Amino acid sequence: MTSEHVLSRRAFLRAAVAAGGITALAGCGSPPGGGAVPLAYWNFFVGGDGERMVGLVDAFRDEAPRTDVTATTLAWGAPYYTKLAMACAGGRAPDLATLHASRLATFGKELVDEWDLAELEARGVTPDQFPAPVLERVTIDGRLMALPLDTHPLVLFYNTEVCAEAGLLAADGTLAPIRGAEAFLDAGRRAAAVTGANGIAFGAADALATWMVFWSLFRQLGGRIELPEGGPAEVDRDAMVEAMAFLQTMCDETIASKTLDGPAAPASFASGQAGFLLIGPWEIVTAQNAGTPFSMTQFPAVFGDVPYVRADSHSLVLPRQATVDPAARSAAYDMAVSMLTNSLDWARGGHIPALSSVAESPEYLALQPQSAYREAAQVVEFDPDAYFSGSGSTLMSRAGQTLQGITSGALTPDEGADDLIGWLDQQLTLGSPV
Repeated sequence: MTSEHVLSRRAFLRAAVAAGGITALAGCGSPPGGGAVPLAYWNFFVGGDGERMVGLVDAFRDEAPRTDVTATTLAWGAPYYTKLAMACAGGRAPDLATLHASRLATFGKELVDEWDLAELEARGVTPDQFPAPVLERVTIDGRLMALPLDTHPLVLFYNTEVCAEAGLLAADGTLAPIRGAEAFLDAGRRAAAVTGANGIAFGAADALATWMVFWSLFRQLGGRIELPEGGPAEVDRDAMVEAMAFLQTMCDETIASKTLDGPAAPASFASGQAGFLLIGPWEIVTAQNAGTPFSMTQFPAVFGDVPYVRADSHSLVLPRQATVDPAARSAAYDMAVSMLTNSLDWARGGHIPALSSVAESPEYLALQPQSAYREAAQVVEFDPDAYFSGSGSTLMSRAGQTLQGITSGALTPDEGADDLIGWLDQQLTLGSPV
C-alpha cells in the first residue's frame, strides 16, 4: 500500500479557504522507540460518545500492542473540519480520522484516499455489509471513500407512562403505529393533555433539531434539492412549503413549544414535561440518567408510506498525506476494522451499528430500546450534496435561521421557502473553494 501524494500549493490554499484559513495542524510525531508503528487518529467525540470511543481505541491497543496509537480529540463542527482539511491539504494529516459522511462532498475530492477493498476483505469487511443508502453516500465515482461506523437518524423518544395514559400504546407496550400527519399531531395533543404542558419536546429554536425534522418531512414528501456549482438551486418548492407548514402547525405551544432550544428539549422530556422527544438517538443518555420511563422508535411516515428520515453516519477516512507510511497505513486498516467489529458498546450510546455482523447480532438485538429503531438505517436521507452542506455546516446553520422563523411564526411557509432558496442561490454563486 505504498503511495505518495504531492498536493499543489493551489490545493493547499483552496482547502485553507474552505476551512476558514486556520493554520495547518500536524498529524504525526516522531516514531516511538522499540520498533512500534506510530498511528495518529483524530476524532471529535466528547461526553458519553467520547468515553465509548476511548473504549474502542483501547480495545485496538490491546489487539495490536506493536501499534502506538495517539488519539486526538478536537472540537466538533467547523473547528474540527477546518483543522482536518488544512492538515490534509498540507500533507501532514493523521493516519486515520472520523468524518461525518455528509461532509464527503468536500473531503472526498482531494483530501482523503479511497479504501482498498482487497485490504478490507482480507480483514473480513466487504461493502455489502453496510446499509445500502449509507454505502451509497460514502461511495464516490465507484470508490469507497469512507468506512461507516454507524448511522444516527432522527428518532422518536416516547414516555411510556404518558403514552399509556394517553391511550397511545399497543398491547405489547410499545408505541402504536403513527401513520400520517394528522395522526402525528393528534398523538402530540393527547400527550399534552396528560403532561399539562407539551406533547412533543422539540428544539424549535435549534438549528440541528429543526433541520433534522424539516429534511425528514421534505424527503417524505418527495422533495429534492440539487445544488449545482454556480447555481441556481433546483428545489421542489411545493414540498418545501408543505414541510414548513407542518412544522409551523406542530409548534402551537400545545403540541410543541415555539421556544425550546437544543438542550431544553431533551431536558423537558426527561422531566416529564412532554410525552415525546424529537432528536437524534444520542440523547438516550439524558433520558437514562434522569430515570425517565421511556422507549424509542423510528420517526414515523408523516407523509407518504415510507418513513424516510434525516441521518448521518460517523465514518472513518484515510486523510491524504504527502507520503504514506505502508506500516502506518496497514495499521489504520487494522484499527478501522477493529472499531467496526467492536461497535456493540458504541451502539449503547444510541447509534445504529453500520456493520451487519454487529447490527444483526443477538447481543445488539437484545439491546433495548437501541435496537428498536434499527430499520431506520435502511431509509435514511442524507443532506443535499454541496461543499457547504452536512452536519455542523453553514447550510444547517443558515437553514436553521429560516426554520426558526417558521416555528416562531415570524415567517409564513411561503416566505420561509423564498428566504432559504434565495440564500441557496446566493451561496452557489460563490463556488466551491475546494
